[in-house]
Amino acid sequence: MCRDSAEYIKASVIDWLLKRYPSVIIGNEVMYGFKRKVVDLLAIIDNKTYAIEIKSASDNLNRLSSQIAEYNKIFDRVIVFTVPSHLNGISQFICEGIGLYVIDKTIKRVRSSHINRNLDKLEMLYSMSSEYLKKLYPQHKNLNSDEIRLQLINEKKTVVHQLLISFYLQRLSERFSFFMKERGEYTLVDDIPTLSSLTRIELF
Repeated sequence: MCRDSAEYIKASVIDWLLKRYPSVIIGNEVMYGFKRKVVDLLAIIDNKTYAIEIKSASDNLNRLSSQIAEYNKIFDRVIVFTVPSHLNGISQFICEGIGLYVIDKTIKRVRSSHINRNLDKLEMLYSMSSEYLKKLYPQHKNLNSDEIRLQLINEKKTVVHQLLISFYLQRLSERFSFFMKERGEYTLVDDIPTLSSLTRIELF
């Protein structure tokens, strides 16, 4: 496998996150939103969600704008990690506030991420399973998956945001702990699927 492949980059980013943020919780290929899409890495840092997109040398950039638009509906910060050959191209696709890092022999920051202030309550609610929501709101346990989300749209955005943080912490923490016990000094490509086992979840 090539050293500038998406999986090698992902392993390097995981190590970078662990060194930089000792209390981080990380998930791999985590499902989110109404369209059931998947983010390459999800990091939870200081009660904030970080959507991390990996663009390797072999990746096409055509979908990047739409991916970032979807991430901006749900996650507190969005960061793109890429290789030098994609740097100029990606700079044209991403808007202000999106973090950009280039990875070669080391990881270097090109642009810092900013806190996203335009979170979409309904998209955040669709990122959580209806089973989880019904446990928190037993008065709505007889509603179907769409009905309970439409009911909870009346909650404050801060409440929905905290529900989302708690949901992802619940889903990711066990596998992340196992990953940390099994991981050696550095993350290997073969270690990464450990972070995925409980993240592809049924949202209805």
